Order: sequence, then C-alpha cells, then structure tokens
Amino acid sequence: MKQLIKSVGSPKFTIILHTYNRPGFLRQSASAVLEQTYDNLEIILINNGATPETRELLHEFESKDKRVKLLHFKENQYSPSDPHRMFAACFNPALEISTGDYIWHQDDDDVIAMDYIEKMVTLFQGNADCSSASGLVKPIDAKGDIIEGPKYRASNYRPRYMPGHILALDVLKGSSVLYGYPGQIFSFKRDTLLKYGGFHKAYEYHHLYGIVPFGITGFDETAYFYWRRHEGQLNKILSNQGWIGTKELFSLSNNLRRENKWSIYGDDTAKYVVKKIKDNHAKTAAYWFAVNLFSLRIKASMIILRDIWFYPKFWLCLPKVLLQTRNFLKQWYLLSRPILRPLLNYIDRDYPELKNKSVFFNKLIKHL
Repeated sequence: MKQLIKSVGSPKFTIILHTYNRPGFLRQSASAVLEQTYDNLEIILINNGATPETRELLHEFESKDKRVKLLHFKENQYSPSDPHRMFAACFNPALEISTGDYIWHQDDDDVIAMDYIEKMVTLFQGNADCSSASGLVKPIDAKGDIIEGPKYRASNYRPRYMPGHILALDVLKGSSVLYGYPGQIFSFKRDTLLKYGGFHKAYEYHHLYGIVPFGITGFDETAYFYWRRHEGQLNKILSNQGWIGTKELFSLSNNLRRENKWSIYGDDTAKYVVKKIKDNHAKTAAYWFAVNLFSLRIKASMIILRDIWFYPKFWLCLPKVLLQTRNFLKQWYLLSRPILRPLLNYIDRDYPELKNKSVFFNKLIKHL
C-alpha cells in the first residue's frame, strides 16, 4: 500500500499523458500516475482522436479522480506526411492549460514508479537552479517485464546535480557514461519549458540541446521510469517508414545557430553544437537507410535519402555503415534475388549452352 505524501502548500506537479487506441497500456500507465505518492497533482489526459473504447476509459479516470482533466482532439493529430508534428500539436495545448509548477509528459505505453513524481519534486526543491530533472530508465517488454542487459545500465552514471550543458556536450561527443540508452526523459519547471518554446517537433532532442543546457539538471537513479519496448512503438514504426526526424533535427540545429543560445559557453562551443547535431544525425540516417534498404523497405530508404542527400557527412558515413550492417552480403543477395532469378531462369531455358559451360552459373542456379 502506498504511503501518500501530503503536499498542502507544496508545488503542484502537472503530468501530461498522451493516448491513442491502446486501452490496455493506457490503464496501466494512467493507474501508475493516479497512484503516485505525491498527491498535489494535475493530470492532463490527451485523447488524440481515439476510439469510443479509449474515450470511455478516459472518462472513467476523470470520474474517479478530480485531479484529472481531459483534452480531446476530434481527429488524430498524426499526419503521414509530417508525422513528427504530432508531438507539438498534442503536448503544447496541454502545456497551455496546465497550472502546475513542474511538467512531466509521457505516452500511454510507458509507466512511472509510484514515487517517481515525489522524487522529481525533491530534486527541484533541493537546488534552486535546477530547471530539469530525470530518473533512471528501465526498459520493459509488452507484458511489463523488465528487460535485463548490460547496455541498459552501462550508462546514466552522473551526479545528483550537474550543469545541463555538460550533459548535452557529453552526449554529442558520443559518450554514454553520463547519459545513455535511452535516457531522453526530463521533467521541467513550467516557466523554463515555456521560455524555450514548449514542445518542439524535434521532441527529446529539443529538450536535451535546447532547454536542459541552460540550467542545472537533476538526476535520481532510484526514480524509475519504465520505458516499454514493443512492436507498436511509434519511434520504431516511423523509423521503419523512413521518418527519422531529419528535417526536425536540422531545423533545431539551425534555430540554435540563429538564436545563438549556446554562445554563453563560447563561440567555438556554439559552432560545435550546431555542426555536431547534424553530423550525428547523418550517421543515424545512414544506419536507417541501410536497415530499410536491406529489409526491402525501398520507399522508406528513399524518404531518408530525400531529406539528407544534400549533407556531405551522410555520404561519408554511408559506405562504412553499409559494410558494418549485419549480414551485408546475405542482405544484398536477398535484395537482388527477385531480380536475378527470372533472368537466370531465362538464360537457363533459352541458352543451355551457357549453362553447360559455366560451373559458376550451375552453382548459382542451384543456390537460387
């Protein structure tokens, strides 16, 4: 049984939870929010054009707890031609109607521990300059079981408080000691979030490079955020469709250059950040281009190429990524098989003399 923290006179914490037609996950996620040990909460549940079943569940939560507010969208804010707009389109209206001192946001497939918000409040109140805070990510599967593995705890070793720009620079340099997989989870002071533009289409990258660097960031490794990995994950679906956020990341980088926010840490650092965001994403783009190509998702590869072709770093990264992609030769074989098989059958049928003269051809026909 939870021990409720009476928070009369203490800061209000707003939790924004987005959902779309996953009532099973939603029930787990929202229940965890409602059962927080910290009780001075404002809970905004976003109905992103969901089905009647999901809407009914949302109204059930609203009727049971006066802290719950519902934000309804008649139509799903997801757009096939601009899928990343959904983040800003859903979360910013919720931010506008929020009244909390601090903001936490999440999707309906993830879960927070019962004392998560309590520990975030403690971080914020423990340092007046703390403008962002986070806990430790624990990946879970579709059933809710924790996924064990060294890569999930080989990082996120950082002090309780540290300058946010040091954390962001560590990520840009490719280190995973301070901030690792997956890691992009922050609560913010509401005023700070509004000051830096709220929720951006670049989503967690905007948080990490556009908000966190300009204050102290807090971390509590005993505050658990359970990040669910499953086939229906939006980021996985979008990546397999070629939507990897290239336009959004380049827009973020260009905005940082124009606004020159990072110059408070030196002009060279500001230039480094702008360039490094693009360079790192070029590597990501090369990886997903190869993965989609070898998985015969040609349209997805072409979408990636359309958005990144002009950036030289992509082409510099691509050969290495192609060679490092798992089962490179096998993948090329599978990719070419639908094209080669009819051709080889034609030669075998109409030019038997070529077949008799070529041992290699015989082996190839047999193998295909």
